[in-house]
Amino acid sequence: MPNVASPANIMFERLLCCICGQSTADSDDYVLLGISAPGIPTEQWLGAHAEHLNGLLARGFSVEVHKM
Repeated sequence: MPNVASPANIMFERLLCCICGQSTADSDDYVLLGISAPGIPTEQWLGAHAEHLNGLLARGFSVEVHKM
């Protein structure tokens, strides 16, 4: 895993949903996904509505949002 700052420290604005392309600004189910690959020192960040992401995940996988 690349040695980078936490997404909570580097993401101050929400990203558009990578599934529907719409704003996530007022969404209660916003999720931030970090993608990395071994041997590559960079990461790709994607925002999504959890409901939309759950509609695309394989059976047995799901995203839950817990408010802190």
